Formats: sequence, C-alpha cells, structure tokens
Amino acid sequence: MKVAFGVKVLFDPRPKRLKKDIYDFDDEFHRLRNAIGQPLILVSGLRRTGKTSLILSVLEDCNVPYMYVDLRSTTGSRRDLYSFISSGVSELLAWGSRWKSFQETILKFLRVVRGVSISGFNVELSWGRDRPLLTELFTILNDAAYEHNSKIVVVFDEIQNAFGIVGRILQNAMAYAYDHLRNLSFIISGSEMGVLYGFLKDPKAPLFGRAYFEVKTRRLRREEAIDFLIKGFEEYGVEPPKSEIEEVVNMFNGIIGWLTYYGYSKCFGGRSYRDIWNDAIELARLELENFLRFRVSRSRYIVILRALAQGVVEWGKLKRFLEDIEGRGVSDRVLHDILITLRRHSIIDEDNKFMDPLIKEAAKRL
Repeated sequence: MKVAFGVKVLFDPRPKRLKKDIYDFDDEFHRLRNAIGQPLILVSGLRRTGKTSLILSVLEDCNVPYMYVDLRSTTGSRRDLYSFISSGVSELLAWGSRWKSFQETILKFLRVVRGVSISGFNVELSWGRDRPLLTELFTILNDAAYEHNSKIVVVFDEIQNAFGIVGRILQNAMAYAYDHLRNLSFIISGSEMGVLYGFLKDPKAPLFGRAYFEVKTRRLRREEAIDFLIKGFEEYGVEPPKSEIEEVVNMFNGIIGWLTYYGYSKCFGGRSYRDIWNDAIELARLELENFLRFRVSRSRYIVILRALAQGVVEWGKLKRFLEDIEGRGVSDRVLHDILITLRRHSIIDEDNKFMDPLIKEAAKRL
C-alpha cells in the first residue's frame, strides 16, 4: 500500500496537543478552556473518547504552566505514584523554559525539600521514609505561581487508577490544596464514572463537598465517524471501500480512539479490517483481565460478563445462569454487588448492556 508522507494528525495514536489536530470537539474544547483556573475541573467520558487529547490541547492553547501526571497505568503503591509525579514535575520544568524566571523559582523551592533529587530539569521524588509530602509539593507549586502572579494547572489523568491507600493520600492532598492553595487549579479525568463520582460525592471521600466544573467527552455520531475516517485516510492518500468504512463505523460505535486505531493500522499495516478488529478485541480483553485481577470473586465476574455478552441482561436469568454454573443457590446480594461494580467501572450501563462494543466481544473470550 502506498502511503503519502507529510503532516498527518487524525490517525496519530498519540494524544493530540493542538486544537487544530482535534476532530470536531469544539463545544467540549471551549467549555474546558473557559473553565481553566477553577479550583477543580472534572473531565469524564468512556475510554478512548479523547479526554487526554482534549485536556492537553486546551492547556497548550491557554499557554498556562501545567503539571500533567499520567495515571493511565495502575497505581497501587507509593513508588508508582511518586514516580509518575516525578515525571510530571520534570515536564513542568521543561515547560518552564518558556518562562526562565518561573522555572528558576520552582527549582529554588524544590532544592530545600527533603527527598527531592534534581539533575538539570529532571526531578526524582523519594517514595521512602524521607519522601516529601504531596502537600509540600503542592505548596511549592502554589508559591511559585503566586510569585509570578499566575496559576499552575495540575492534571491527574485517569485518577481512578490510583486506588487504595495511594488514592486516599492523593485525594487528601488535593482536598488540602483546594481549601488552602489559591494559585493551583486541578483537572482530574476518568473513564470509570462511578468510581470517579465516588471521589466527589461519597460523604466519606476527602474531596466530598467541593464544587467542581465538569466537561464530558462523547462518542462520535455516525456521520461524524464516517467523515473522520474519510478525512484521516485522505491525509495518507488511502481510499478504502465505502462499504468497509461504514461497516467499521458500525463495529466501533463512534469511539474515536478505536476508529483511530483502525485507521492507523490500516494505513501502516495494510491489513484487513477483520484482523484489526480481532487485534482490538485482544487489547480490550487485556483491559478486562486487568480489571478482574483485583476482584476477589474473579470466576463469578467472568460468568456474569460472559452471560451479559450473550445478551442475558434480565436479573432473574442472570441469577439462574450463575447458579447453573456453580450448581448451587446464589444470594441476590452477590449478583447485586457484581453488577454495581461493573457499572461503577463503566463496563455496563444501567440496563446491563456493555458501553464499549469491543469490551462486549472481549468478554466472550474470557
């Protein structure tokens, strides 16, 4: 397959950082841009609906200093959390090279904090006994912003992946910053909406009661998805059959990340869309396996997920399905807890239907 070279952005699998590179999310872009500077902003939406690209492109467009912390990998230990935050601080300092004095102020404050190692613009935070408190770090950023009559935006992308005691530490530090550090603005994003809202609406959660501004990403409408693929293929000089594009749109159900994955794989691999579909399902299966890794009743979750994937969505039928597999009666509470957990993690909706078609297909392969 002959591929044209030049500036190509729509099928770039990496997060976008410029407004012009984002496909038709003007409303979401302007809502988020207008909210920058608020104490707490929530960006929510299904997996692969463009949350990271939206956040980064808005921040670049605003030309404000920001610390981006990528929590898209599971973060269950202090070592994980402090490693990801170290990367975020280092990137902030690299950004600070645009404003030399801003950069120097942050470095000056960091040098007197225990557990902080600095080499050039690379910052390493200790996670051991001499680790700096997150409230210390947030206070440093706040003071630096204050000195320059500015604000720093702190982003925690896919914050629900910071779980257990680590998640509680992070949320407590954010709650402190919300109440006391006026020159910080936080953006948190997440694709597991039930978990995410729990951080904000659970009376026992550290951030409970704090006001927040929310921006939601969305699926593309059918006509938008077709237009996205056509324009993306035009950038590469590739022209798949219209019938294939329409079938792919039906398969991926408007989730722009999956459409991007298909377009990129098609242009550079030249493979059939059926092969690409199967590869995408395997990626989704690995995501499900990661979710199941933390479930005590893993085998029961697998049974219910398989049943849901086969179209068994009624309560009574699901309960009988599980009982038939186990060969004994199962309490209503068991099924209730499984379904609630699947909803909290945005795997199924209130009607017990899968929210991502790839996850549905992946459930059949568990």
